[in-house]
Amino acid sequence: MGSPRSSLPPLWLLLLCVVAAARRASMARAQQPMPPSFAFSWLDYRSSFVAGDTAVIKITPLDLPPGDEARRSLSFTATVNGRRGNSTYIADVAAHHAGEPAAWNITFVPLRAGDFVVLVGEERFGVAESTLEFAVAAAGVHPSASLASWTYSGACVAGSKASVSVALRDAFGNGVARGADMPGGNGNLKVSVSRSNGAIVEFKDFRYNGWAEDGRISLEFVPVVAGAFLVRVQSDDNTLRGSPLLLTVNPGPVDIAKSTCSWKYGTNVLQIFSKLEIFIHQKDYFGNAVPDIHPFDARIVKRATNLSVPVADLLIEVVDDGTRLLSFKAVDPGEFVLTIFDPKLNQKISNMDYVYNVFVGYCDGSNSFANGSGLAHSVAGSVSHFMVYLQDHYSYPSPIESAWLKVQILSKNGASVNSTISPGELNEETFVGGHFSTFVGGHFSGGPTGHQEKIIAGNMRPNSFNVSYTPKFAGEYEIWVQCGNIVINSGNPYKMTVSTGVVSTDLSTVVTFVRKVKTSVHNEVVVQLVDPFMNPMIHLASKLRIQLTSADSTTPMNAPSFTAGEFVDNKDGSYTTYYVAKNTGLYRICIQFEDAQLKPCPFEVHVVQDEDFSTVQNDIISVRENESVSFDVLSNDYIAGGQAVVNFYPPLHGSVLQYNQKKFRYTPFEGFFGNDTFWYIIFDKHDNIAYGTVFISVLCRPPQFISLPQQLHATEDTIAPQFGGFPGIKIAYSDAAENISVMLQAQSGNVSLAPMPMKFHQTSYDVLSISTGDRYGKDLIFNGTVEAINGALRFVKYIGNEDFYGNDIIKIYAMSRSGREDAQVPIFVEPINDPPVILAPESIFLGGKKSIEGYQIFDKQRDPFESSIVEPDLQSFPGNKSHLQLVLSLEVHEGALMVTLTAGIVATAEVKIEGNNCWQPLQTSSADRIVLRVAGIRFRGSVSDCNNAMQRLFYQVNILSSLVTSLVHSMNYLSPFLSEYVVPRPGKLNFSDNPNELLFGKIELVPDFVNDYLSVQTKMGRSNETTLVIIVNDLGYFGCYPDCSMKSGTPLSTIKTIRLLIRKSVKSRDLLLRTALTIELSLGCVLLYYILKCICALKGKGKNHNKKTRKLKKTASHQNTSTSSSDDAGYLSAPATVLSSGGNRSSLRKRSPRSRRQELELQPLTMSRNNGDQDDQLAEHKDK
Repeated sequence: MGSPRSSLPPLWLLLLCVVAAARRASMARAQQPMPPSFAFSWLDYRSSFVAGDTAVIKITPLDLPPGDEARRSLSFTATVNGRRGNSTYIADVAAHHAGEPAAWNITFVPLRAGDFVVLVGEERFGVAESTLEFAVAAAGVHPSASLASWTYSGACVAGSKASVSVALRDAFGNGVARGADMPGGNGNLKVSVSRSNGAIVEFKDFRYNGWAEDGRISLEFVPVVAGAFLVRVQSDDNTLRGSPLLLTVNPGPVDIAKSTCSWKYGTNVLQIFSKLEIFIHQKDYFGNAVPDIHPFDARIVKRATNLSVPVADLLIEVVDDGTRLLSFKAVDPGEFVLTIFDPKLNQKISNMDYVYNVFVGYCDGSNSFANGSGLAHSVAGSVSHFMVYLQDHYSYPSPIESAWLKVQILSKNGASVNSTISPGELNEETFVGGHFSTFVGGHFSGGPTGHQEKIIAGNMRPNSFNVSYTPKFAGEYEIWVQCGNIVINSGNPYKMTVSTGVVSTDLSTVVTFVRKVKTSVHNEVVVQLVDPFMNPMIHLASKLRIQLTSADSTTPMNAPSFTAGEFVDNKDGSYTTYYVAKNTGLYRICIQFEDAQLKPCPFEVHVVQDEDFSTVQNDIISVRENESVSFDVLSNDYIAGGQAVVNFYPPLHGSVLQYNQKKFRYTPFEGFFGNDTFWYIIFDKHDNIAYGTVFISVLCRPPQFISLPQQLHATEDTIAPQFGGFPGIKIAYSDAAENISVMLQAQSGNVSLAPMPMKFHQTSYDVLSISTGDRYGKDLIFNGTVEAINGALRFVKYIGNEDFYGNDIIKIYAMSRSGREDAQVPIFVEPINDPPVILAPESIFLGGKKSIEGYQIFDKQRDPFESSIVEPDLQSFPGNKSHLQLVLSLEVHEGALMVTLTAGIVATAEVKIEGNNCWQPLQTSSADRIVLRVAGIRFRGSVSDCNNAMQRLFYQVNILSSLVTSLVHSMNYLSPFLSEYVVPRPGKLNFSDNPNELLFGKIELVPDFVNDYLSVQTKMGRSNETTLVIIVNDLGYFGCYPDCSMKSGTPLSTIKTIRLLIRKSVKSRDLLLRTALTIELSLGCVLLYYILKCICALKGKGKNHNKKTRKLKKTASHQNTSTSSSDDAGYLSAPATVLSSGGNRSSLRKRSPRSRRQELELQPLTMSRNNGDQDDQLAEHKDK
């Protein structure tokens, strides 16, 4: 006997299982943890910050699941202006959720000034984003980020004001708001002007104007020197961005009083019959050369007579900007006064006259020459000599006064060497007892200034002179020798080289050495050798030695721990060597040149352990354009003693902020990309100095869309625009030389390119590659520079897919090696009306099983095709698709249609009944659906309503019409056989379109024959045919406006005619019966053929009978015809025609059933009736 539990009925067991399962499910749901949620708020409710501060968002977790794994998987995000994480607006985004939940937060550094909204969320659990508003103000003025520019232009006139505007910026490029405090007012904004070679140029009246109306700081100064200069604007010894500025100072008007003149050859002593040439330097008020052509005139007065001297060949010509040359021929000896003046103002140049002296001499510049060793080479500090020989045109000596000879020795850097001129050949006694005269600026004076030459002259005029000079500086020189204003050596200078002297050990020194070095490291020592005039000495490396000395003397000593290398000539007077100290300690070192020591000797070097030196490694960082990055420069450096002071030199293309001794923040200037660097210096506790370099790679932002059209318009199935392309698409990319890629793609259409104008003389920036992205050619891809792509984007065209209209989107993808940027351009395609389409074959065989309703015309199971009505405008109809309605008309020529209509379209239906060709409204209603048997029907409904009606369309055959049609076809088939063997009444037998009528006589259809024929035709599977006409009208509705109000136009219709062929299915039994009947009929035809052939043979044997017998036959024939005509005139009776050889009735021949069938298939013939004589003639002709 079992336990009570086992005796429970099965129903109770099932109930217990269900309850237990439900309980376990509820417990599982109770144990499943709820997803956490988070609350975000500003720490200490602080939502206002200064650019560069650290913003803190407090995270408050709610329903946080236990366990460290869930906490570690949390992923918090911060998004500002659609940019998640680090961007142009914020940097250093970090989530801190490692400790207690109460201390969780998100930190970031705001960069841009303004009001923003940050979206904070969590991705791991799909927590919705929360919005927090915050405001950022600009930080303090940062000199390297502030921008200096010209207020108006970088050109002015000497003496006028030049105005500079300074846009104050913080380190992140934010504009500093105008305030009461005036930055730079305490003198920390300075302006300096220099030439391109660094020479400082003076200016006047620097003025600080403070804030201008445009929110900038205004500075003014007055430049007085004309030319092109560099203007540097500095703040706290830091150069402002945009500085130096290029300044062009144009000279003012010509000031006659400030203009000057100078002799062409530097002397006012002229040889007779030579040309006087003097430069006129046109100056403005500040002494700048004025290039304008100013009218000048000249007047010459002889001092001895104080009379004016006429000049016939006076010429004033332009030789340079602001410089003109006045010249004429000096034909009279003596002393003259030249006055150059402005004839309009009657004012003299420089308010002074120019005196010149014309002497009688015949020195020839080509035949006169100089010779001597001092003419080509000299040694610094040594006296050099050369001789000058003056000759006339015929090579005879040309003696002159010693004062008329002038020698100038000029170096290429503008320095000059004084020379001494003595008459006669070189002789030591020449320098004793002579008197000295001074030559200054080309004329004689008692108190000369400037260049001087000492001349020792004798009592007679010599033609040869000795020139001595002592150069001090080594280099290349030119020696000019003049006889008055005649330059010997054919007007060219002599080239002379001055070499260095001997080494001066007192002036030569050790210029570079390090007092504290590491062990086992090559340490550099640099020595500079010079002569007594500080000329660098070269090619003396072999005479230099480095030696280790003792502590109390300079005596050389040897130490195995100290090794030194040979000196290397640097070709500039400096020499470099290296030494290595292997042990720590104090070393005393001397540098010896030949037998002398160079100062300082000795110099002390402390060699210490490596740990006492800081080691610096260069840093490499990268940042995206217009963003900011922070880094620790000491993270990879070793600092001796653990403490260091770090200073830096600002970079050229960005700003650097130093937060402490090791953390820096770099922000590139707006628009900059490429490579930037800055240097930092470390001072450790051991007074060691180490230098490091930070290499910064500023990456370009992905291509940015700076211009996009708001809405484009097109027309359905039409390329838009008609001419050119869509304007307004423009891309910005910083690197103009880099090839980028832009792809355009339309969701419901194709993007193409209009013909573009050809550009001749293409540069590398104009190269453009155009391709399609896939095999369907829907994508349009440009590859090239941003300039070339922007030019091509102006020729973009669009065409929608076939029959598409409505809203579409053109997607644009801009890609570079820095990333990708996406954009979308909406385009609205205006619709046009498209005619509806009827998908159906031209012929349909209505076979298969026939239902009560008839043959189904469109049967998916029977036919391999699917017939339907398609409205192209429905594809993109944005509203309710049932609102787009059509008018469908279905009509057959014979038979009837069985159609099922739903209640929604019954009210719009019209029908045609059999025998009536007019459309009549359907006077009925139905709550569900209605089935109609009509010859034609039309109604208004949606596309689905029309397709549903077609799928429920049946065809019913008209039995009488089908039978008559079959008879007509059969008689047309048998007519050739009957016309050959059956003799009708006179005339040809023909049938009209009505199968019951003949044009000549009437056939009485024998019921038995018709029934037999139809039975045979049905069993043989002959076809019945009719026509179905389908007409679809779209009522003119073809689209929808953006607000989905209907749009209509001219209605369009489509007509389709379908042949309906009815063929009954043939079973195997019917097939056997059909085969048997076919064989039977074939044998019958063969037998009939031979019987008729025998009859014809018998008729031929009776041709010789007497006329009486033939007359009797004719009479009998006419009697038969009259008898038939009395019944129904004009028609031939159905019985066979009498063919007798005499009056015997047994000779009459009856038609076989086959003959009767052939007669029914005869085609109608259009003929007129004939009289009896014609019948007789035809009969006679046939009997022959």
